[in-house]
Amino acid sequence: MSETTIEAGVQSSTVKTEVRGNVLLIGLNRPNKKNALTGEMFEALAEAYKRYDSDDSLRCAVLYGEGGVYCAGADLTQLKELVEGGGLVYGEGEYDPFGLEGARLSKPLIAAVHGMCFAGGLELALAGEFIVAAEGTLFGQPEVLRGVFAFGGGAARWAESVGYANAQRYLLTGHHLDAKEAYRIGLVQEVVPAEKLFDRALQLADEIAAAAPMGVRHSLTVSRRAAEAGARAAFDIVPQLRAEVVGTSDAAEGVASFKERRAGVYTGR
Repeated sequence: MSETTIEAGVQSSTVKTEVRGNVLLIGLNRPNKKNALTGEMFEALAEAYKRYDSDDSLRCAVLYGEGGVYCAGADLTQLKELVEGGGLVYGEGEYDPFGLEGARLSKPLIAAVHGMCFAGGLELALAGEFIVAAEGTLFGQPEVLRGVFAFGGGAARWAESVGYANAQRYLLTGHHLDAKEAYRIGLVQEVVPAEKLFDRALQLADEIAAAAPMGVRHSLTVSRRAAEAGARAAFDIVPQLRAEVVGTSDAAEGVASFKERRAGVYTGR
């Protein structure tokens, strides 16, 4: 995959970006180190997320890993320095790739994982909307075996995805699980042959990108509020969002395309 610069920002050889249609591909590119995450990579990811969120022509993103594995987790040799130096602290307008603080993507991100999906790499994937995995992928959140815990969001998001007890089964032991088990408990949403992984993730991203952008964003807003604060809190924001969307050109196009029995063509207005 070729690298395409979207706009000026932090450039890094360890994170690749490429635009295909309305989809942004974001590739972890440290294959000789199993894409172990460094401070440089977190900085580049934050910039890529910021560019994605601010570009109206981009409607979905796919996070993936170059080489033989998706991501083995954070580079442990740099982790202490990274944390103590504030490398994982994000302020207003800054995009935390883990989605814990600062700004958060208002548009969807799909993770396409293969080989290994461990620790911080898994937490990056869980910060997105859903995960597509290649057959044979191994998953794990082994931080408790390395003296720490899943502080990139995993300690909370596992329970959102698979339920409390299933989450603790793996969070507290650090055990690995394979793609079949990850699918069974709901950690991943689709498992495909390895040679079809990228094409399948891109197909799903294209389908999301073809939908009405405001509808997608509002759906994400309500879904995230429900996950984080409960259904009642999510219901409370529906009336305002509903009022914003029903009078748009895209809503009118939705009605017209339904009547004309064709796919809608949406502009985000």
